[in-house]
Amino acid sequence: MRDPEYLIQLLKEMCDRVDGRMLCPRALDSDESAINRYHHVEQLVDAGHAEWLNPQGVARITSQGYDFLNALEKRPDSRQKFLDLFNKGIPYADAAVNVISLVSKIS
Repeated sequence: MRDPEYLIQLLKEMCDRVDGRMLCPRALDSDESAINRYHHVEQLVDAGHAEWLNPQGVARITSQGYDFLNALEKRPDSRQKFLDLFNKGIPYADAAVNVISLVSKIS
């Protein structure tokens, strides 16, 4: 199950690092928390907000990921708008694009 708050948290983790990268290895004996983390990074990759840099599990935030975080930070209500869209069944990437567009039109 995707957790939109956790997806945002992972993007922020990458954003807060100087190189925009995070180690997220996937081992056969990983615990449930590590598997969940890896799965959520996969979802960010699917949405274009992150990309895998190597098979050892290093991911980095993309420009689209930065744009999404920037939109969330620019307007306090944009985070709630994103969560509302996501919870209505709008795909994560579409809800993120909607929020980015909304903020860029207003700015």
